[in-house]
Amino acid sequence: MKIGFIGSGNMGGAIIKAVAGKSSHDLYVYDKDQGKVNALVTGCGIKATQSIAAVVIECDVIFICVKPNVISTVLEAIKNVSCYADKTYVSIAAGVKVNVFTDILGSVHLVRTMPNLPAMVGEGFTVAYFHNMEDKISLKDELMSLFKMFGKAICVDSEKYVDKCISVTSSSPAYICMVIEAMADGAVRAGFSRKDAYEMVAQTVYGTAKYLLDTGMHPAQLKDAVCSPAGTTIEAVASLEEDGLRAALIKAMERCEKKAEGKI
Repeated sequence: MKIGFIGSGNMGGAIIKAVAGKSSHDLYVYDKDQGKVNALVTGCGIKATQSIAAVVIECDVIFICVKPNVISTVLEAIKNVSCYADKTYVSIAAGVKVNVFTDILGSVHLVRTMPNLPAMVGEGFTVAYFHNMEDKISLKDELMSLFKMFGKAICVDSEKYVDKCISVTSSSPAYICMVIEAMADGAVRAGFSRKDAYEMVAQTVYGTAKYLLDTGMHPAQLKDAVCSPAGTTIEAVASLEEDGLRAALIKAMERCEKKAEGKI
């Protein structure tokens, strides 16, 4: 399969590197920043193209990896290519709904995805919604395999869940970083160096998440296992409950979801 990429910024570049390293597909890229293209050509062995049109003509599947504010410009350029309707498009643009694509391109085969920041280290999570692809079962399977090359992935049956997942996967690295920063501050207060504090906390968060994923254990079970009767951990947990940690996170996610849906 020939796969093209329009745009090669942080997320686009991460996807390109993952797919280049784990598949035998022919990859093509176009970006106005020739420096980014040259780096990918040198580092990943992919092929550079000179225009959006060249990517569309050459490839079967085209990843659109540009900022939301230039999506319309890119789509208009795609529409000028005579064979554009025969292709499949994958969007990673946050908040850009299917109708933005169909209003310009018509009823094309389209995958609206929401990858997240950890994809840049191969540990991302991608939520995918397939539009007008009921007769493309094998291609859907291939694309889901691609998404899993840079982390885990699920397919949802309604576009609304792409917006709803923003609060769960796309924005949540910010919340987690706030937790890590706060815990590191606590470690510094206890006497550890700032460098050691960040390493201790980040590794503990990573290790805990990995343990849950590897074992399938429910988070409540692991929390209960760490909490000894009348011990230090249950004292900390009680304090977090008193200060509303759970409620604060749920409220933040609800606000994030409303913003993604344009309600605030």
